[in-house]
Amino acid sequence: MDLDVLRATLVAHRRWLRQERGGKRGDLSLVVLENFGLPGVVLSRAKLTGVQILNSNLSDAKLDEVDFFAANLAGSILLRADCRGSDFRGAHLQGTDFSEAMLTGADFRDGSLMVNIGGNTAPAARASVTTAQNGTGMTRANLEGAKLHASVVRKADLSGAILRNADLSQADFTGSSLKDADLRGANMQGCNLTGAFLNRAAIEGAKLDGAILKDANIFGVEIEKASYTQLDLSEAIAVDDSAEAAMKISDMVMAHEQWVESSGATGARGDFSAMDLSGVDFTGRNLSAALFVHTRLRSTKFVKAILDLTDFSHADLTGADMSKADLRGANLTEAVLRRTNFSNADLKMQTAHLPNGMTREFPVTLRGCRFAETNFTGVECDRLKTNGEKPAGIIAADTFKALFVAA
Repeated sequence: MDLDVLRATLVAHRRWLRQERGGKRGDLSLVVLENFGLPGVVLSRAKLTGVQILNSNLSDAKLDEVDFFAANLAGSILLRADCRGSDFRGAHLQGTDFSEAMLTGADFRDGSLMVNIGGNTAPAARASVTTAQNGTGMTRANLEGAKLHASVVRKADLSGAILRNADLSQADFTGSSLKDADLRGANMQGCNLTGAFLNRAAIEGAKLDGAILKDANIFGVEIEKASYTQLDLSEAIAVDDSAEAAMKISDMVMAHEQWVESSGATGARGDFSAMDLSGVDFTGRNLSAALFVHTRLRSTKFVKAILDLTDFSHADLTGADMSKADLRGANLTEAVLRRTNFSNADLKMQTAHLPNGMTREFPVTLRGCRFAETNFTGVECDRLKTNGEKPAGIIAADTFKALFVAA
């Protein structure tokens, strides 16, 4: 769009808002604006159906009650913008930053704009654009009463956002952050919160029936204050993400590594039993002979870690990554190993040298484990302790599967 035409449109729209002579409601429908600087622009109640405002700056803009139906705002910055009551149905918001914006009563539900092209009806074209980030940013935004029913808000950052009484029913918030968000009274029925971060979110009076909380972090969330009759919390996690908690785990690992290196003379053996360490990254750390009994380790990373003789009995290792790890002689009795990745790990027998000069052999123990899509491709293994039956649900070479029967 020509810059002079845009300026004239904005001036006429200001006059229209003031009910002055020569005023005309701003209409930028289907217009493409890329890399524009429009901070503080006033477009209240304007018609921007299908507009494409790409990688542009609209910080502090007045955009309340605007028709953004099927708009493309990819990569644009709407920091502190006033978007109260605006219609964002069907809008494309890849990399859009609404941080601290006013979005009360805004509508983010699904929608599709059809246009007539050469006599044929087809979806409006959308420009391809590279953005600085993929997720939508809404940190500390005010979305009180907003409509997000069945909307897709994956990997968005809504940390500290206000979503009181908002409609999030059937919405997809997979991988999004709702840390410290105000969700009081929100309708979250059937909301997909897989892998979402809800740490410390206020949830009093929120409707949670049918919400999916698989791998969602609910640390500090008072679920009992929400409203629901059926809610599955069995796969939710509760991991303290504070700096103090991270420092505590780091100190325990360092003390354990000293204990290993000094053969117990200094440091302290790492006992992580019954803790929830889901998502923690132990890549490359030496956790030989550490204790993870009854520990929740969902999606925890142990890539290339030293875990020989480590006790994982009764641990939940769903989705954990143990690829290329040293697991010689590890105890995984009755562990949950759904989607656990052991690819290229060392599962050979460990030989311990006892003080009396004798040796003792410790095969990896896989008795009573729960398998499902468990990846053992490329593992090195010579012997196992098992129930003596070939398990279902593992991905492995026939030579490895045969070790279950030979045990």
